[in-house]
Amino acid sequence: MSTKDYGKGRYWSGLVYPDSCPADWEERMRLSGLQILVSPLHDSDVADEKTGELKKPHRHVIAMWSNTTTKASAEKFFAQFNGPAVVLRLESPRGMAHYLIHLDDPQKAQYSREDIIEVNGADWRKLALTDGAKDEAMSIVKLVENEEPDGYFTLLKLCQENHKELLDFATRQVVFCREVIWSYWHTLRKE
Repeated sequence: MSTKDYGKGRYWSGLVYPDSCPADWEERMRLSGLQILVSPLHDSDVADEKTGELKKPHRHVIAMWSNTTTKASAEKFFAQFNGPAVVLRLESPRGMAHYLIHLDDPQKAQYSREDIIEVNGADWRKLALTDGAKDEAMSIVKLVENEEPDGYFTLLKLCQENHKELLDFATRQVVFCREVIWSYWHTLRKE
């Protein structure tokens, strides 16, 4: 893929530092018209494991355009908050939504989902947790209960042969699938 392909995107991320951003930063975000998610204040992130030194307090921001926009436009938007000049085009908005509170990083400081700021109709829950994934997850649970696969390999074969609509989910959610199989058989042993 050429570098030109990385020049546009719908989802961009940047940092905001409370000590250098304008006092009206939330209002500026609202006036932009963009849907925006802002992390809780990350004031407990460790910079140096050995000394316990903390990182400078900051917020992660996901700005969502309705159409693709250039990196230059994203940089211009984030520049008004006086943060680092580096903005990132997000390959995985869902992954970044998780990162706002370190959802997938239990070794890092944990932040509350309730402290995420949602601007202009942005919905953290919709971005981070898809209903489709929940439906597929419950379909895997039913499949395990009905077909009783003895391991992940068997589950994949069942999906490939009889439940092709679940194959993509099963290959992306390996840990979840293994846990469902293990807990199913563990529950049966207890009975």
